[in-house]
Amino acid sequence: MLPLIALCLLATPQGLTESTSPTGVPFPVHMKVVGRHASGRWGESAAEIAAWHPGSKRLFVVDAARGLRVLDLSDPADPRQVNELAMEGTTSVAVHGDLVAVVHKPGGKVDRGTLELLDTDLKPVSECRVGMGPDMVCFTPDGKRLLVANEGEAEQDGSEDPEGSIGVVDLSGGADKPVYRQLEFARFESQRKDLTARGLHCVSPKASLAQDLEPEYITVSPDGTRAFATLQENNAIAVIDLAPGRERVERIEPLGFKDFSKCGLDASDKDGGPAIKPWPVLGLHQPDGVKCFEHAGTLWLATADEGEERERRDVQEPRRLSEVKHNLGREISAKDAAGRLQVSGLRGDEDGDGTFERVFCFGGRGVSLWKVAADGGITQAWDSGSEVERKVLELMPQAFNMDGEPGPSMDNRSDNRGPEPEGLDVGMVGDRRLLFVGLERTGGVMAWDITDPERPVWTGWVNPRNPTARTSDDMDGDGKPDGPFAAGDVAPEGVLLIPASASPNGSPLLAVCNEVSGTTTLVQIKVTSGADPAQK
Repeated sequence: MLPLIALCLLATPQGLTESTSPTGVPFPVHMKVVGRHASGRWGESAAEIAAWHPGSKRLFVVDAARGLRVLDLSDPADPRQVNELAMEGTTSVAVHGDLVAVVHKPGGKVDRGTLELLDTDLKPVSECRVGMGPDMVCFTPDGKRLLVANEGEAEQDGSEDPEGSIGVVDLSGGADKPVYRQLEFARFESQRKDLTARGLHCVSPKASLAQDLEPEYITVSPDGTRAFATLQENNAIAVIDLAPGRERVERIEPLGFKDFSKCGLDASDKDGGPAIKPWPVLGLHQPDGVKCFEHAGTLWLATADEGEERERRDVQEPRRLSEVKHNLGREISAKDAAGRLQVSGLRGDEDGDGTFERVFCFGGRGVSLWKVAADGGITQAWDSGSEVERKVLELMPQAFNMDGEPGPSMDNRSDNRGPEPEGLDVGMVGDRRLLFVGLERTGGVMAWDITDPERPVWTGWVNPRNPTARTSDDMDGDGKPDGPFAAGDVAPEGVLLIPASASPNGSPLLAVCNEVSGTTTLVQIKVTSGADPAQK
């Protein structure tokens, strides 16, 4: 097969719904929106995360406001809701065999959550309490254990700040007898100074290290011996040893910083439009989604470097660069330069003299690949640079750094995390390994061919969003009210690859959960034998 090359996308009134070459000949991998389920609810987080059960051809979708929704995908072009389970504070779902695992936090942020185990008809099997604020659940490959990311977020006023942790649920005695064990971070307190020097970001002034660390998302190695949890706000990954019965957090790996003076970013929403330029600021990677895969005997991690600041009544981290005293040069602080850029007001003044020697912004605005050493150490091998922003500007400029609300908003998020890559998945399509990443603000899913993870190739973008939609009452400007859903799919959060071997129609599919629009969209991925004649 020829190497994959960049896709040119076909625009429709609903956005970019199909990938094809300029000559109309499909590339070796062709993406097309084939179906959509609309919850009918806007701005209620009605579609966040999905899990697939191939035996029943059912997709289990987290509806954060109401519980769990089940879609029948027997016909991917016509997904239909067949069941629903009311549940308060649902955050994540996972499926293994015929067992469905759901975590939810029925109380506030500082209350312990609950893991519920169900059959595929949503009948209860068992339940157990987990840690504070569970945000994600996944099975180990053998299905004998579940891992839970207990985020442990603080109350908004900072009055209570529970510790983050990793939960391990042992199912070896049967799904009806789950045994819960909690892995904690307290022992790393003595390493705080060294970890911070390497890039750990812990800025809550009164919090212990264990309180400040907030696990977000977990992935497990294919052999089930290790897991990796993103500590998003903390710019780090926790490496977890999964030796049965002796599970432990073996190390915390800071992720360092991204140098935007080399690759550039659009730093201002008041500079007259898109303008990607190099600026002497550093980005905290702060990944949300993470996926582990193996290549040539080495473990790799793919991360979506979304970014996330601390902002509570007791911790006000974000500030405009123009509000920070720095030595980067006066001209950088103009609003049409980088002065509008949101940066950390709690990191960068390294000698405590009131002047910031270095300036840190939130998020890497792209994706990264990391090598995992035998001892669990993590080293960055590749970063997408400014490729995400540049591709959006090239292919759908009206969507450039949009926000998540209906109505034209080009450039609105340039001062704060840009396109915000969030959810991702990695898997084989034909003989190629592809990385799919959802862009929470801009919309849609971008893809890279990472068959050779040392040399990733951007392969395309599908974005079924209408960036010209005007208002929630009159999206197309024709004088008739047509509701917010004319904006298309807004704010993709969960991205799930359904391989051809498990797909209801024999073709690989992406299930994309769009948080703001409450839509679940199916994108078919077709591997063809032809290539664009213009590229031969």
